[in-house]
Amino acid sequence: MSISMRIVFFIVIVVLHIFIYFILFKNISTNPAMKHLGKCIVIANLLCIIFFLRFYHGQLHPIIYTLMSSSIGIFWISFNIALIVCILNWGVYLGFGAIVLQHWQTAILVVAWATILLLIGLSFYINAKAPVTVEQTITINNLKQPINIAHLSDIHIGTLMNEKKIAAIVKQTNKLHADIIVLTGDIVDSYSNFSIKAIEELGKLKSKYGIYYVLGNHEYYYDTHTILHLLKRIGITPLVNQSMILRNLGINISGIADLVGERTVFKDNSLKPNLTKALESNQANFPTILLSHQPKIINFLTNEKIDLVLSGHTHGGQIFPFNFIVLLDQPFLSGLNQFTYHDNNAQIYISEGAGWWGMPMRLFSRRQINLLHLIPNK
Repeated sequence: MSISMRIVFFIVIVVLHIFIYFILFKNISTNPAMKHLGKCIVIANLLCIIFFLRFYHGQLHPIIYTLMSSSIGIFWISFNIALIVCILNWGVYLGFGAIVLQHWQTAILVVAWATILLLIGLSFYINAKAPVTVEQTITINNLKQPINIAHLSDIHIGTLMNEKKIAAIVKQTNKLHADIIVLTGDIVDSYSNFSIKAIEELGKLKSKYGIYYVLGNHEYYYDTHTILHLLKRIGITPLVNQSMILRNLGINISGIADLVGERTVFKDNSLKPNLTKALESNQANFPTILLSHQPKIINFLTNEKIDLVLSGHTHGGQIFPFNFIVLLDQPFLSGLNQFTYHDNNAQIYISEGAGWWGMPMRLFSRRQINLLHLIPNK
């Protein structure tokens, strides 16, 4: 993120915290001490967000990480409730007048704060649950035989996603007895020396015909080549603008580097996305599965022959209603979707992710492991 964008982001976050204070704290009590307490809470949350974003790529103690990162989820939930309260206040004011609004104000704020606390608690509870296994049948043209693919995405190995949690994900995935396992990016979200034990747990994944991995945007912020080397060493095949032709299954598995590699800040040309290179060795009469971390890769397709795109990145919004902001950047949010590019019809399946980004919180989205049943189109 450029310096100018960081300044704009900081200003927006400050303004929204001021909005939260005026809507949720300023009128909750006439006692000055309560108002000062409200200011302290809002300022503390703002400082926690700044601290977390500043030191996110370092190695924080798990307790500090949890406290700091959770400030983002608390802010987002509080802002949306404050927005609803603001709209409700204006509705009462315009419909019944200032006296009625003043009479109802305390009750409205009590309900608002009870809702915020409930949603915060619920978001921690949902995220703490084990990933759910989501199965999907997908029809593929020219497929020789049925293929089962276990799809993992957005695990975000790091401070809180340690080797114990990875071991549980691996165990759950292995029970699916998949023909192929694919990892569609943001698997590692820390420097490899901090997370080597957790990364090595991925080496216990088992499939009949291989495990294939593509970079997500988060791997670019660390020692990317070391991460790729570690994954290759434990039996996972990285596909950085490359393809694997599985002749016994009659299918091409292609992988493209993440779109974030196009940014000028990342000067390694070998990590830039290149569709042409990723697909150039494919067998023409085999269906092609393209692994791309970001779903919006479909916006860059021209005349390439793609049957199915497998992606992650969106986290299903992670904390509602962030879903709608994600859809400003990505064409789809989750699940199986049909799309057309240059008169070609194709499908894309988006995983909501087996892990989480930042705060260990999810609201109206679930951590998931996806099992895709590919069947021939008869």
